[in-house]
Amino acid sequence: MTMVAGRGSAAAGSRTGGWVLVAALYGYAAWYALCLCLALARAADLAGHWYLPSANDVYTANADVNAGWTWSTPVLFTVPTAPLVAGLGLFVVGMLAVLGRTRHRRPLLGGVAALVLVMVVSLTTAGQSLAGWLID
Repeated sequence: MTMVAGRGSAAAGSRTGGWVLVAALYGYAAWYALCLCLALARAADLAGHWYLPSANDVYTANADVNAGWTWSTPVLFTVPTAPLVAGLGLFVVGMLAVLGRTRHRRPLLGGVAALVLVMVVSLTTAGQSLAGWLID
């Protein structure tokens, strides 16, 4: 019995993998934006007005930020670890580009731009303040 290698299955698998990576990049950036909004909404709920919280601020110094908040666990894991996850994602995309495994250049560049935006926002003073407030 002879086997004939079909080109359709290998090409479809590589295309699917590329789109999964692109979707993961955009998905993480959207998830991070949602977590930022939820954290700021929680701070506004505790303080009574919208503001950028920081650790031991006057509005929430005596409040338990995570008590009774449904979204505390996902937000607490996402916001402080965002620079690490974004950096790891950029490393993976960079390695795939060096190895020549990237076919979807335009969508992938958009995903890279979204991850760079996540990294920049999470490393700003405001992003670090919010992450410190959530951890504290």
